[in-house]
Amino acid sequence: MAVTTGIATIEPQKNAPVDVARFIDPQRPASWSQQMIGLLEAGHYLEAYEVLSEHVPYVENMLRPYAEHLAGRTNSWSRVHARISDLLHDDGSAFILDVGCAVGRHAIEFGRKGHRTCGIDILAPMVGQGRELAESLGLADRVELITADIRRLPDVFAENQFDAVVACDIFEHLDDAGLRELLAGIRHVVRPGGKVVIQTSPGRFYYWFEPTRLKLLALLVPLSWLPDRLFSAYVRALECGPLRSLRDQHVRFYRQEYGHINCMDPHHLRRLLVEADLADVHTFAEHTHPGFKDEGCLRAGWTRRLFGRKSVASRNVYGVATVR
Repeated sequence: MAVTTGIATIEPQKNAPVDVARFIDPQRPASWSQQMIGLLEAGHYLEAYEVLSEHVPYVENMLRPYAEHLAGRTNSWSRVHARISDLLHDDGSAFILDVGCAVGRHAIEFGRKGHRTCGIDILAPMVGQGRELAESLGLADRVELITADIRRLPDVFAENQFDAVVACDIFEHLDDAGLRELLAGIRHVVRPGGKVVIQTSPGRFYYWFEPTRLKLLALLVPLSWLPDRLFSAYVRALECGPLRSLRDQHVRFYRQEYGHINCMDPHHLRRLLVEADLADVHTFAEHTHPGFKDEGCLRAGWTRRLFGRKSVASRNVYGVATVR
């Protein structure tokens, strides 16, 4: 039984040829990461990820944590999937869309649990590897992965086609305009009453809490005794006032976080979900897992004690909503 009809071979269409060399910073000609960010900021998502896949083993990096999960190992991916599954109330058979699916790990895992699923990603090599993986697990009749632009969901899927949608580690790669297009598409393809579950990382202020950032921590430590809500408001006020120069720090190729141009905090994510006219919106942040490239405030005992329970210092940001 095919999950969709006539769309499995759709390829993302470029509006016009893009000269990716034009996005190379002449001051840093070897910085392909800045080139990728420039392409993302200009809305050239396919070209940006083609640049990434040329320089790092991107597909392999996406497959590795899922392979570990299949082998019975707990890792950052498996913890996040368990949290998403819990928020989705994964207790029955549903038709689930995985947007920005990469190699389709969430689509495949939900398929293993008995759901019908479809995953969509813009990078064809990702989707190809995911299809091979789904077939090897005997899930080809339950899991379908397609290549297309997640900003154009109504061009790919029928109205009210899905019972739920999950979006994991994708919101940080799109600007607000792209996210609004994505959320409008989600409202179109998910039935009324369907669930939307989002996970994005790292949180906007995650890197503020590294133990080596002593000047910054000197502003944070004295008020670490505040309740979480007030401390979070204090941190946001710092960014809007004396530390406004840090506002766009997450846009940079920072700490090896590939192409993160729009790191979220719960307030920003909530605003986007409410603007999209979704119902029952709930956003929050937590340390579902330590950072796998660095560990923010969890990296040192003293920062962990001071900030480990502060949502503003958390790596993982979640949003849960319902389609009206």
